[in-house]
Amino acid sequence: MNPIDFIDPQLILSSLLLLLATFLLSAKKKGSEKGYLTVWVLLILIIINISAPLHEASCAEDYINEFSRGNSLTCKNSRDQYRVSMKDGWEVDKNYFIKESLMIRADMCEKE
Repeated sequence: MNPIDFIDPQLILSSLLLLLATFLLSAKKKGSEKGYLTVWVLLILIIINISAPLHEASCAEDYINEFSRGNSLTCKNSRDQYRVSMKDGWEVDKNYFIKESLMIRADMCEKE
């Protein structure tokens, strides 16, 4: 399971650009404590943005393993809830459960 698949590159890029801009603006004002505080807050936000996908990847891997053992899962997408199991014809493709034209992210499931 590759955690990079769960990271939103646009969110990371925009966070880094905001961090750089804040740092450059605070560097112009000598002794600006608010600028340094803002930099630290943004660094924490970036770390959270990176660690959340790691957790999602770990959850997806756990649910794919449960599925592979023959267990049923309850998975949700934005609208509906589905019962996912090998017996019902579902398959795994990378980080998704697939049946016909329906794809559900594996981290959006729970063990029944």
